[in-house]
Amino acid sequence: MASDQINSDKEKLFLSVVVIGRNEASRLPALFASLPPGNDSEWIYVDSQSVDNSVELALGSGAKVFLLEPGSVYAPATGRHIGTLEAGGRWILYLDGDMLLRNEFSALLEKLRAEEGSLPPGTAGFTGVTCNRYLDNEGKVSAVRDHVVLSRSEVGPLSEWGREASYHGGAVLYRRSAVLAAGNWNPALLQLEEIELCSRIRSGGGKVRAVDLPMVDHYTPFLGSWEKLKMNFLPHWRGKALYGLGQVVAARAGEGTLLQFICCYPYPFVILAGLFSVPLFLLWPPLPLLINAAIAFWIGVTKKWYYYLVYLGNLFHITYGLNHYRPFKPRYRKVGRGSRHL
Repeated sequence: MASDQINSDKEKLFLSVVVIGRNEASRLPALFASLPPGNDSEWIYVDSQSVDNSVELALGSGAKVFLLEPGSVYAPATGRHIGTLEAGGRWILYLDGDMLLRNEFSALLEKLRAEEGSLPPGTAGFTGVTCNRYLDNEGKVSAVRDHVVLSRSEVGPLSEWGREASYHGGAVLYRRSAVLAAGNWNPALLQLEEIELCSRIRSGGGKVRAVDLPMVDHYTPFLGSWEKLKMNFLPHWRGKALYGLGQVVAARAGEGTLLQFICCYPYPFVILAGLFSVPLFLLWPPLPLLINAAIAFWIGVTKKWYYYLVYLGNLFHITYGLNHYRPFKPRYRKVGRGSRHL
């Protein structure tokens, strides 16, 4: 198992790019081709026991490769946890194996290199605009949707280092020191690890800033309305565990920091409070209806109307996931050229 100590020789580079993946061989060459080269940067690929040639492709691209041991939890947070420990950069750019880094985002990296000492106080990280490119059954792009994580009103100009964000998606640029000070990514979480980490960083006084620059293209299967609805309410779907929010609640409750998380991700808990208002029917019959209608209206205004169903489904995921959180220490090893890794 690779060392999990924070070595003194870390952070000698400006940038580490941490890529996580499992069976992403069809995407990795284009992803690595989109990454910024340079003597002050490195690429790290953490693989979750791929059965294709993802590891060989990553090694051939010049990345340092780390392989999760069999039987580990194969989750995005697990790979990012390991990548953070092994990174040698002051800044870490986290990407998934099904993403492409946009050229426009290099403007932020260049500005950061030149003006790192003049960042707004408390700046812990940056994110940008994610564009989803939806794939049909043949793997061809059938639809495109921009600003899927943050809306246009939630990002700011590069000249002002963007604007403070309350959350981010899987593509994010963080100070390594800020991630470690917050306790690193929780490797046991199957979902919502981004919001969970962001809430811990914000609770510690750190700020994530959203810049109005295209950051990544994310290639993901197209899902119809019925499939999305099933994902919102089922604990498992197509072999994926969808109860990560319950794990987050269990973890944060165990740490005594659940309220901090709720402050950053209040929506399902507000809906729960609305459901608990039903007994107020005995005092005045219209009152529960008015309370829940106001909650739905608030979500529709601050997000979009269908997010009410998303957050309602979160309550089912919480109920199921509370008993499915098992903290663990990841086991992994470094892989070199010519080594046997499977």
